[in-house]
Amino acid sequence: MSQVVYITLEPSESDRVDDVPKRQPHWVHPNLIESVDPVKGRQIRASDLIPKGTRVLVDHPYAIIPVVDEPAANEDLICSNPACNRQSPRHLGRFLCSNACIPDVAWCSSTCRDADKARHDFECTWLKRYAQPIRNKWGEYDFGMLWLIVRLLASRDRDPHGENVAPKTQQWKYGWSGIASLCGSSDTWSHEQVRSWTTLVKKYLRDSPVLPHGLTVDRVLHLICQEEANSFGLYPRETGIFPPPHPPVDRGEQYAAAVYPTAAIANHSCMPNLIHKPDQDGHMVFTASRDILPGQECCISYFDLTKYTDLTSRREHLRKSFRFICQCERCISEEPAKETNEWTSMPMMDI
Repeated sequence: MSQVVYITLEPSESDRVDDVPKRQPHWVHPNLIESVDPVKGRQIRASDLIPKGTRVLVDHPYAIIPVVDEPAANEDLICSNPACNRQSPRHLGRFLCSNACIPDVAWCSSTCRDADKARHDFECTWLKRYAQPIRNKWGEYDFGMLWLIVRLLASRDRDPHGENVAPKTQQWKYGWSGIASLCGSSDTWSHEQVRSWTTLVKKYLRDSPVLPHGLTVDRVLHLICQEEANSFGLYPRETGIFPPPHPPVDRGEQYAAAVYPTAAIANHSCMPNLIHKPDQDGHMVFTASRDILPGQECCISYFDLTKYTDLTSRREHLRKSFRFICQCERCISEEPAKETNEWTSMPMMDI
């Protein structure tokens, strides 16, 4: 049975308290419903017409990390306060961690830094002890993955009841309960990949005085499986414009990665009817790229459509990165025609 998603107040970009951005509520268009498909699992559908150009969802990241080269000098580094997430250009001045954990952690103002102290204290000792060894031994990707897990745990630590307060009539899951309900498990990934992640969890993410989260190794491993299946890269331009413009315009360089409890429910299509792009505060915004009719699934593209253009490259990328073979309308229509043999007479046989 489908679950109706009730609308909340639409966020205002000017909402700030004492110069710290006020964390905005999640916002979902009233014509969206969540349903379950026997093959795809959870999905988002339109309950009524959604015209092209309509903003349909705004989701706040439960956890977000910067993804930039040379963070100390990079102009695209984002503010570490999760209520802000705005880019913090170096030339405007940055406020760094007083414990000098890593240069990737910075705030756009002293107010943002002070307001974020309790959350950052959760990750600071872990970053100072493990960030450089992980980067040196395992590489930047695995460090980013582990740091995103630490920030998920930090948000959970600040959200002890496991979910945000919401009206009883509102069925969409937010907060930690939304993260816990995301798809992804050890069965999703190869045994080799799961063994590698298990090693990382046991070495760097165990419950300890350095990282006091209270979860078992298996639960943290499960969280990695969920994060890897659901996290978003943040890019300066839209993802999912279809058909791609000519000449092609890609979405730009990634500057952050994040996990969104509601946006992650959207499934992929190589012919999406939604485009997505983060706003200046790190919210993920979905917009209808064409009219979406009642009953139609609302889909995004999981990758830059200007990068993988033919059927083979698209399916191979999705198989490697997301562990499924795309069966969207576009992919099925581009499959080569199956050869059929029509016998007009009995074939000759060697005797």
